[in-house]
Amino acid sequence: MRAAGLALFSALALVACNPAGQSADSGGVFPNLTQTPHRVEATVTHEAGTMPIVMMRDGQRQRLEVTTPAGPATMIMNTQTGENYVITNAGGQLIVMRMTADQFKDPAQEWSAELAANARRTGSCSAAGENGSEWTREEGGETHVVCITDDGIILRSAVADSVSWETISVQRGPQSADLFALPAGAQVMDLGDMGSAMQQALERAQAEGGQ
Repeated sequence: MRAAGLALFSALALVACNPAGQSADSGGVFPNLTQTPHRVEATVTHEAGTMPIVMMRDGQRQRLEVTTPAGPATMIMNTQTGENYVITNAGGQLIVMRMTADQFKDPAQEWSAELAANARRTGSCSAAGENGSEWTREEGGETHVVCITDDGIILRSAVADSVSWETISVQRGPQSADLFALPAGAQVMDLGDMGSAMQQALERAQAEGGQ
């Protein structure tokens, strides 16, 4: 689960970023990705394959719902407070894990600032029935391309010719605060304790099943 989660975070690097409308060298302004509350359905592709994802964003708050090879998981992130959580299930037991700055390696923080400073607008683009602008930058001999609507919704992102994010549908509008809150009564643990916590949950489930 941990390896799959970290791989997914890397695949979601662009989606979690917040360049806040800084100027780009091509002229024009890179969109602020927090300005429009929205819900999107998309597919994410990384080294482990392709998986569906639902993302809700409202300002600095973000919720990601994914189905990994290890099972469904929900991530709740707040870039303003730095609080990041993973919610999953093990043996019928709800598991909520806190991700620290060391454990949650969000490459978007550095990459987004670099993107805003060095990207150039290279044309128009579209996906999911939406129109946007294509932004391009070079890094390490690779071409990074992103398609974003003028109001800051990511439609597609790719490195070279490999698409990592493809939006399927977009719904604009305020998102319920409940989406960004932890489940009532949830017991939060550190990500480093995840293995022992999951083992304990499995053992409890097995014991209950044997009664």
